[in-house]
Amino acid sequence: VEDTPQSVDAIIVLMGSGPDRMMGAVDIYKLGYSDKIIMVRNMVSGYDLAAELGVVIPHAVDIAKDVAVQLGVPDECIEILPGDALSTGDEAVIVREYLKKESQANSLMIVTSKYHSRRSKVLFVKAMKSLDREIKIISYPTKYDNFNATQWWKNREDMKLGVLEYFKL
Repeated sequence: VEDTPQSVDAIIVLMGSGPDRMMGAVDIYKLGYSDKIIMVRNMVSGYDLAAELGVVIPHAVDIAKDVAVQLGVPDECIEILPGDALSTGDEAVIVREYLKKESQANSLMIVTSKYHSRRSKVLFVKAMKSLDREIKIISYPTKYDNFNATQWWKNREDMKLGVLEYFKL
């Protein structure tokens, strides 16, 4: 699902992929659709154990933020929400809780992978329904994702991603 981009209160970059999602978000930011990029800190197994052993592993959101800063987004325009999200649904709920405190925010652009765009929009729309106001959700899959939605069955990786997303709906 790809909606027409329009001005929003915040760009939400979903975790679970490499820098491709953040690069898409930076494009949207630079086009002036929003002056705020938000990510949710996700839970990665093994990080706690590594920390106990004195090993510092950069977290995915910190790497994504670094990508954005290197591409010209000011540090103060990027916000990382705490939460240890395990899924896209968790990210949606954490963003909803954030919006309860940010009452002036009424629109979000979700930047994710092409194969993930339909389900992520469905999950965010569902999560926002319990707020006391309507939140406009715009889906904008990154152009840096190699997934081919029109011929997904011709590529093994695209086939796995497409089928998995279908069953997760």
